[in-house]
Amino acid sequence: MKKSKKNSSTDSKKYVFVEAPSKNFTAIKLTEGKWKDVILKYGKVAFAKDENKDGTLPMKFDFDILKFPKRLKGVKYDEKFTNYIGDILIEILDKQLKDGKINDNLK
Repeated sequence: MKKSKKNSSTDSKKYVFVEAPSKNFTAIKLTEGKWKDVILKYGKVAFAKDENKDGTLPMKFDFDILKFPKRLKGVKYDEKFTNYIGDILIEILDKQLKDGKINDNLK
């Protein structure tokens, strides 16, 4: 991975964008908390057609772990991890939507 660059698209300190050597994609490096230094890449993202009873819209997404530091040996990425990186994904998507970098195609 190429050196991390500051989050120009967000004020979050939870992660930074990192560029893969092949430059075919940008990955996310977690910068704080239990999973600090984990590097991951998001894949397919989809939203459910119907809301939950509480009014939330379920989201499913794929991800690949590109680097899982040795110091985390024995630490599993579980539902808490998935929720954590899901929150980051929502933050990224929200910012890109606001910046006009993606559209919602809901019209």
